[in-house]
Amino acid sequence: MKKKAIIGIVVVAVAAGAILGWSLLKNNKTSVAKYRFDKVTKGDLEAVVTTSGTVNPITKVEVGSQVSGKIAKMYVDYNSQVKEGQILAELDRLPFQTRVSQSQANYLSALASLEKSKVTLQNLKSKYERSLSLAEKNLISADEKEAAEANYLGAKTDVQRAEASVAQAKSQLESSQLDLSYAIIRSPMDGIVISRNMEAGQTVQASFSAPKIFEIANDLGKMQVECDVDEADVGKVKEGQKVRFTVDAFPETPFIGTVNQVRFSPTVTQNVVTYTTIVDVDNPELKLRPGMTATVSIITGEAKGVLRIPNAALRFTPNLPAEELAKIMKEAGERMFAKRQAEGGAAPAGEGQ
Repeated sequence: MKKKAIIGIVVVAVAAGAILGWSLLKNNKTSVAKYRFDKVTKGDLEAVVTTSGTVNPITKVEVGSQVSGKIAKMYVDYNSQVKEGQILAELDRLPFQTRVSQSQANYLSALASLEKSKVTLQNLKSKYERSLSLAEKNLISADEKEAAEANYLGAKTDVQRAEASVAQAKSQLESSQLDLSYAIIRSPMDGIVISRNMEAGQTVQASFSAPKIFEIANDLGKMQVECDVDEADVGKVKEGQKVRFTVDAFPETPFIGTVNQVRFSPTVTQNVVTYTTIVDVDNPELKLRPGMTATVSIITGEAKGVLRIPNAALRFTPNLPAEELAKIMKEAGERMFAKRQAEGGAAPAGEGQ
């Protein structure tokens, strides 16, 4: 411990009780002064920022349906392990299959109409070309030539219209086929089902947004704690710092994590500003579960193998006028108590350096 002052004044022999005891001794000769003595020990100290947070999976997704319909089958339940692409549920497919059949019939009809229009166009084109040749030889009137031309141009328009109908029918067919595929609900990733919100027989309404049927977490073996750090402490918190926390389910078991991210975006609640901090933690025994409340200590500084004294010695200030305190100390002499300066500071754990 350095001799120069950095933090506070240590009352080495006597804390609050000594001052009170001396005052009583002065005013009442029969009173006995009481003292509190503590040993200076050697050990480790930590500076921490304390907060609370919520345990969550690193990645979780909501799985819903992009089409409306009645749920016909549910293939998984809570805690089911699933693979990417695995079928989770199935809607009643009959309405979708019916639409596919209708769209396919419309598409085939549009194709037939297009072929018929092309044949008509070819015939009228031949007639128009023949009318041009006859008109040059003055074998037909100008009106007959113009009529042949009008019929030919009309046939071209009919073909273009038929082609547009085919494109529209094809699009409708593809859309109905896509809706049929959406009737099979599959897992988007490997993981575990942590929530199932609907049952077979219920109707899914997907008119405005995809309803949440399942919630899947990719890996509960690795979790995150999302906590809010007060603006007064956020400057001390850095990525990579060690974190120790407990949860109510295992109050005597400390979990160790690491600060992964300190977000810049503030959260303001009733004029209190905090910053969301993400802590990564391994969860090999799956003791931590989504939604658990964590009591968090972010270790912002450590000192190994240093001399330690109680925080009270660093923080205690006698509630006496300065003149009174000076008089008591002078009369008591340094054998009773004296001021000394110390390096370091008060640690939240109850001891200071």
